[in-house]
Amino acid sequence: MKRYILGLLTLVSLSVSAKGGCDFSGITFKTINQQSNSFYFQTNMHMDSCWYYTFTAYSFTNKEEYKLDNNGGWTGVTFNQKGKYEVRLNVFNECEKCDTTFTIDVDITIFNDIGFKYKVGAKNCKYYQFEMMDKKDSCYEYYYQLYKGDDWVNGLSDKEWKEASDSLLYFDYSFDDNLLMYYSKESERTLTHEFTDTGRYLMISMVYNKCTQIDTWAFEKLDVCTKFNTLSTKPIIPIEEQRIVGIYDLMGRLHDEMEVGIIYVVLYSDGRRMKVMRTQ
Repeated sequence: MKRYILGLLTLVSLSVSAKGGCDFSGITFKTINQQSNSFYFQTNMHMDSCWYYTFTAYSFTNKEEYKLDNNGGWTGVTFNQKGKYEVRLNVFNECEKCDTTFTIDVDITIFNDIGFKYKVGAKNCKYYQFEMMDKKDSCYEYYYQLYKGDDWVNGLSDKEWKEASDSLLYFDYSFDDNLLMYYSKESERTLTHEFTDTGRYLMISMVYNKCTQIDTWAFEKLDVCTKFNTLSTKPIIPIEEQRIVGIYDLMGRLHDEMEVGIIYVVLYSDGRRMKVMRTQ
């Protein structure tokens, strides 16, 4: 059975505490993305004169709660040590004097990256050998997905392609099934693959913990038979280094948060700009 890594999203709407008589039934809180120890979460909540909300994360190891940034309905956090965590959506209604908390449990069992690397054939630039670090644990499974570059990827300059972050690729690449060149039908830690064509490709490597149902994945940009071929490992970019500095509409006006169905341009602290549309 084909395992679509990018489809493994978690929807959680669990209220762990509630005070007052407000109706919280329409509120959602879910995990929308995960890469190694970096997680992104989203809610459909909207601020108004009565309702407001905050994001926090609680560490059961340190017994401490940390405030997370609110980026117009979503937040991100990088967990810097193994252990159990609880990410919380804290909802308040000042008019009705009631509140509640929605939670998502996170169990960090893998720390840092997944140990992915590859080699290119010395005499055949289309021959690749891929490998992920052996976790030496029966809970872990290993999967690959290989995509050919789409029109957007192929339209990037060499500099843009080289500097494209995983989050940019995740949101802007089409992930068309017609571009899927290979996927793991079962767990395989090592893989040899010979390309039939040159050009740009995306390799997605994933370690899946079947005991905790946590998947850890990362992108690798491949330039088959170009000057960029090399022995390579892919570092994980912490969310802290990708801080949002502004959200603008297409007219260039600054906004505090994103409304549903409207395209915005998000400016990051590293100079990147990304078009984003909130769907809920």
